[in-house]
Amino acid sequence: MVWSKESREKQSNRFLNPFKVVDYRGVVIGVYKNSVEAEREGGFQSNAIRQVLNGRAKSHKRFTFLRISVDEYLKYIGEE
Repeated sequence: MVWSKESREKQSNRFLNPFKVVDYRGVVIGVYKNSVEAEREGGFQSNAIRQVLNGRAKSHKRFTFLRISVDEYLKYIGEE
């Protein structure tokens, strides 16, 4: 079975686990709705992101990942 782009987006939107990406200076460099989106757009590895978010690793590619609320995510992307 081949998934269409619309089907993949719809499935991806079901799992909204937003987080922000913070560099070594504490500056937020990105906000993503889930690790799949960060992998696709940010060049990160989704399994490494999940390890940082769950506390099993401290960083990935010298970035830290911090969970945020859905409301905070919507503020970052401008959809309040």
